[in-house]
Amino acid sequence: MAGSLGKLGWYVNRLRAMSIPELGHRLREAGKRRASATRSYDYAGFAAKAADLPFLPIDLTRLHLIDADTRSLWRSVAPTTTAPGIYRALGHDFKLSSDMDWHLDPASGLRWPDNVYCFDIDYRHDRQRGDVKLVWELNRLQFVPVIAALSRLENDDELAQSALDVIESWIDANPPFKGINWISGIELALRVVSILLTIGLIGRDRVGARLSHKIGACLAAHAYWLKRFPSRYSSANNHLIAEEAALFILGTLWQGQRTATDALAARDTLIAEVFRQIHHDGVGAEQSPTYTAFTCEWYLLAFIVARAAGAPFPDDVIARVAAAGEHLRWMLDGAGHHPRIGDDDEGRVIASGAGHEPFYVASIVSGIAGLTGRRDIAAGYGAPQLRNLLVGGPDAASVSCTGTRTFERGGYTVSRGRMSGRESLAVFDHGPLGYLSIAAHGHADALSLMLHLDAKPVLVDAGTYLYHSGGSVRDRLRGTAAHNTLCINGTDQSEISGAFNWRRKAVSKHLGLSETGHGIHVSAQHDGYARDYGLMCERTVSIDAAGLTVTEKLLATGDEASKPLTSISIGFLLHPKCSAKIEGAAVVVTRDGEMLMHVSAESNVSVTLESAEYSPAFGVMGSATRIVFYANHLKTREFRTRIHVQAAAVPVNDVSPALQPDQVPVSNLADAGPR
Repeated sequence: MAGSLGKLGWYVNRLRAMSIPELGHRLREAGKRRASATRSYDYAGFAAKAADLPFLPIDLTRLHLIDADTRSLWRSVAPTTTAPGIYRALGHDFKLSSDMDWHLDPASGLRWPDNVYCFDIDYRHDRQRGDVKLVWELNRLQFVPVIAALSRLENDDELAQSALDVIESWIDANPPFKGINWISGIELALRVVSILLTIGLIGRDRVGARLSHKIGACLAAHAYWLKRFPSRYSSANNHLIAEEAALFILGTLWQGQRTATDALAARDTLIAEVFRQIHHDGVGAEQSPTYTAFTCEWYLLAFIVARAAGAPFPDDVIARVAAAGEHLRWMLDGAGHHPRIGDDDEGRVIASGAGHEPFYVASIVSGIAGLTGRRDIAAGYGAPQLRNLLVGGPDAASVSCTGTRTFERGGYTVSRGRMSGRESLAVFDHGPLGYLSIAAHGHADALSLMLHLDAKPVLVDAGTYLYHSGGSVRDRLRGTAAHNTLCINGTDQSEISGAFNWRRKAVSKHLGLSETGHGIHVSAQHDGYARDYGLMCERTVSIDAAGLTVTEKLLATGDEASKPLTSISIGFLLHPKCSAKIEGAAVVVTRDGEMLMHVSAESNVSVTLESAEYSPAFGVMGSATRIVFYANHLKTREFRTRIHVQAAAVPVNDVSPALQPDQVPVSNLADAGPR
C-alpha cells in the first residue's frame, strides 16, 4: 500500500511540474509507447543496407600516452580464461565474463525483467532490486573499449575477439525494446559511443561480415528508439544532449544509412541547446560541475566528428563550450580538485574502468582547451584517460586563475589566492536551484560556501550517494541542513517532491561584489524561508589574507509567518580527513595532525560538533564532522562567523579525530538503502 501511495505521489508531483504543452507531449508519447507495445520487433527489421560499420576514428599514435599504471588497470578489466575481469563503477566491482547476466543487480542479487516490454517495467519504484543505475552502468558497455584499447596496445587478437564477443553477448541478451536496458535514452546514447569506439580501436576490417550485420542492426535499433522517444520539456537536460549527440555522431559517421538524415536535425538541436544548457558566463544550467563536464564531453565528441566530416560547428557554439571550460578551470584548485556542487553520478561519455575518476573535470577542461584553442585554460592533472585518444592528452597546466570572479548568471563567486600563506579556493554559491521546472540535479544549497586549502577540500558538500533507491537519504543529502549555509527549523529552502523534482524553489539574488582595504566582500540573498517564516536570508562573505568572515542577516519581509520559528542554525561540513575540537567558543580544525584553522562566532550562538552523512562517491556512504552554530535567542537576526586560517607548519598533538562527548548523536544511517 505504501508503495502504491508513493508511486501515486510521484505522478502527482511530476504532473505539477509540467506545462500544458508538456502534458500534451506526454500524452502523445504515452500513445506512441502503447502503439510500440503492440508491435513485434527483432533485429532483422533493422538490418543495415551496407556492410560497412560506422566507427569513431582514433589517433592510435596517442596510445603511447597511456602510462604503466593505466595499462595495469586495463588488464584487470579484461577477463581471461582463468579469471573474470573487474570493472569498478558506482562503488561496485562488476565481474566481467563471456556469460554475464546483463539484467542482474549486483547489490540485491535480483534480476530485472528481460523479456518484458521496456516501458512496462516500473524501475522508479522497485525498492527490492536496488538502484537501477547499477545494472544500467554495466549495460553502457563502457568497459568494452577498455578491452579493445588494451588489445591494440598489446597486439592481442584474443582480447580483441573478447571485446567483440561481449558486444554480441549483449545483442543476444537484449532483443529490441524488451527489458530494462531500452528504457532510458541516455543509456542507449552511451552504449552507441561504446560500440563505435570499440570498432575504431579494434579496426572495422577485423569484424567479420556476420557480426558486422548484427552490430549494424543493433546500432540502427538504437537510433530508431532514440529518435522515437526523445527527452523533451522538463526532461530536456543532459539527457537530451546525450541523445542528440549520439544521433549526430552515428548519422554523420554512417552516411548512406537512414541514420544520416537524423544527423542534420540532431545538429540543429545541439546548436540550440548549448545556449540553453550553458549560460553565457560558462556555468552549466544544471548547477553541477560534473554534469557540466559531462555535457561538454558530448559536445567535444560532436566537434571532432563534425570537423572530420568537413562541417564544423559554428564558432559561437564552440565559444560557448570554451566558456564552460573557463568556468570549470576557475573551479579547480592547484591539484585539479573541484568543489562538489549539486548531483554527481559519476557519468562519463568515455570511461577508463577505474570507477571514481577524481580528475574528470580537469580532463574535460584540457579537452576543451585543446579543441577550442583555449590553451590558457589547460589543466594538466591526472594520467591520460581513454577519452584522450580522441580529445587529446592533458596539456601542461596553465597559470592558475587568481583573484576573485563572479559568474553572475550561473550564480557563483570564486576566489583564488592565498590565506595565511596557504593556497586557497573559496566558492560562494548564489545561483538558481537547477535547470528546467524539475531542477532534477540541484540541491537546496543557496548561499552555501565551499573552501579548499593547500589544494585539498576542507568545507565540502555532502555528496549524492544514490538516485532511485536513495529514499530519505537522497532527500537529506539534497537538503539545506546538509550544506554550508543557514537553516531554519531544520527545513529546506526549497521543497523536495521526489528524487528528481522540487515543488517550490528558493530564488537567489546576487547583491554585489566590492573591495576595501580589508579584502573582498560579496553579498547575496534568497527567499526560501520567506513564505513560511517571513524572513529573507542574506549572507555576506568577506575574504581577506587570513581567512573569511561570514555574516548572516535575517530580514523581515513584512508578511506574517505561517509557521513558528523553533531553531536557527549555521552549519559547515568538514572533509572526513579533517578533525575538529571545541576549545572555548571556537572550533579548532586540524588535518594530518596540523592545525588548519579556527572557526568562531559571536556570543549569540552556541557551537556543537555533529556526525553527518557524507558520500565520497556515488554508491558509497561514510561520515564526517559538521560544525553547527545554533542561535541562543530566536529573535536574533544577525550572526557572524570567522574562519581564521592558520599559517602552515604548526603541529597540534592533542586534538583527536574522534568526536567530543558533547556532540549531537550520530545520524541514523540505517535507512540508506542498498549499497
